[in-house]
Amino acid sequence: MQLERIVLFVVWFLCLRSDTYGVNGRRIISKEEDMELEKQLKLINKPPVKSIQTAHGHVVDCIDIEKQLAFDHPLLKDHKIQRRPSFRQGTTKKVESGGHLLSSTPPVIGLEDIDACPLGTVPIRRATKEDLIAAKSLSTNFHTQSATTPGTDYAILQMQKNDVRSYQEIEAEINVYNPRVKEGETFAYISVRGGPDEDINLVSTGWMVSPSRYGDTSSHFFTLWTRDAFKTTGCYNTLCPGFVQIDPKFYPGSALPNASVPSGPDQFAMPASLSQDEKNNWWLTITGTRLGYFPAELFSTLKNPAETVVWGGAAISSLDGVSPPMGSGIFPSFEPNISCDFTNMWYRSASGKHNGPHKPFYDIIIDNPACYRLKYYGYLDDKAKFALQFGGPGGNCGP
Repeated sequence: MQLERIVLFVVWFLCLRSDTYGVNGRRIISKEEDMELEKQLKLINKPPVKSIQTAHGHVVDCIDIEKQLAFDHPLLKDHKIQRRPSFRQGTTKKVESGGHLLSSTPPVIGLEDIDACPLGTVPIRRATKEDLIAAKSLSTNFHTQSATTPGTDYAILQMQKNDVRSYQEIEAEINVYNPRVKEGETFAYISVRGGPDEDINLVSTGWMVSPSRYGDTSSHFFTLWTRDAFKTTGCYNTLCPGFVQIDPKFYPGSALPNASVPSGPDQFAMPASLSQDEKNNWWLTITGTRLGYFPAELFSTLKNPAETVVWGGAAISSLDGVSPPMGSGIFPSFEPNISCDFTNMWYRSASGKHNGPHKPFYDIIIDNPACYRLKYYGYLDDKAKFALQFGGPGGNCGP
């Protein structure tokens, strides 16, 4: 019953009229809509064992691991939580740190040791009304496998779909930047995908900047999933039943206080991977820590290996059509520590083979080269391995 109410709310909210906005592009909601938001927050935010006020202004609740929102999903009613993945021996590889065009260190993600959630609980960022209002954008953004979504610009490298190649893992070290985004959203991410655009199964992770979604201009670690192109399923982070959290410190939606600066002495990189285990669950690993997984029961096509994998960036324009910066905000130039880069790019095929993107088996999709670009360097050197740079300043990117 709780999930039915959440699903009905999501469908209702995605169908709301979007032509009434207040200052800074924020939608003005009625008293009735506000009351409905309050009801949904009571369903989403589970009673905490402990609550933590973070330095970034949001609240993290420590929730009983067996009572987290994921298990409100009817498909997970009989699901037994996994504390570790069931990978076949030899099918995973360790992402080497410090593989950028120069040196880099992992960013700080999640709670400090002193604030880690108690044994048997997991950290969940507490949902707010602003989170639910921002979720409305899922109806049109971020779910295509091509660069055709209105208001969304891509600079991505995507492995081609064919009858003999499928994927069970994608990984990379993602350079973390904090581009100046006033309105709209910008992303650096990896993704696994299956099925046609109109009914796509998708899991993505990386970092994003979204003032409307998070109420600030900082980079945030995020997750995103759907099984039907967001018609009735899917969400960012833990705003709906789905992602099973197992780590007591890291959590989706956390702010990243450490970010690279173009030409700066300190560069920060976030090793990330999405890996399918023997039970077809998709595991999320960040900076060497397994945060949790998306159970196979959630999906249709992604119950099988992914049809394609993606590395790169996306930018969603503001209401006036102006697109935000992507990456570091600077076009790729091969100069180190200036443009945002992905290094140690790998995938694992369903046959168990690890490799990086090779011609002619990938496509580079850039739909607005005046505002964003991507350069893929292939196997650059023993340190960076397979690498690319992407991004740009944004602006008026329309035709």
